Amino acid sequence: MKGLGQGLPKVFLQTGDCFFGVQPTLVTTVLGSCVAVIMHAPKHGIGTICHAFLPDSSEGKRDKDSEPQICRFVDTALQNMLESLDRIGVPRRDLVIKMFGGSSGIAVRGMEYSSYDIGRRNVEMAKKLLRFARLDIAVKDVGGNQGRKILFHTQTGEVWLKRLRHLSFADKTTSDSIDTKF
Repeated sequence: MKGLGQGLPKVFLQTGDCFFGVQPTLVTTVLGSCVAVIMHAPKHGIGTICHAFLPDSSEGKRDKDSEPQICRFVDTALQNMLESLDRIGVPRRDLVIKMFGGSSGIAVRGMEYSSYDIGRRNVEMAKKLLRFARLDIAVKDVGGNQGRKILFHTQTGEVWLKRLRHLSFADKTTSDSIDTKF
């Protein structure tokens, strides 16, 4: 992954943030159970990405006086991204959607289909909302039990993914890292 995006401004996307790139930028983030959704408009050379860590903003509205951090939640992050693209006149039919992350940690092994599996719930919420918006996911690398590091080029829409090493308690070996370009 070294040498990617040379000469481009670089941004590290923190958990709960979104980035809207109207200028070519290389955006990096690291995902576990969080989900990153990328919307790229190839005809316009514009891309946006979120790093959401909870599926539903209604779960965060227990305190009536506080506003949720918009990109903390999958539902409000996707709404914000789509509304931003609408405001600048990017037709939704021009969007290429990519989704990454949503892994299950060791703590939820054996409980993958429970409410504790935040990674699965994040992925399901993103799929549901994108389906409702009639947007197809062109590329996805979700689930499993490995973290991911992704680099997103906002102008070209290219994404490089590196699976993060993990320790398998069953065989006490570490997995190999894989670099993939989408």
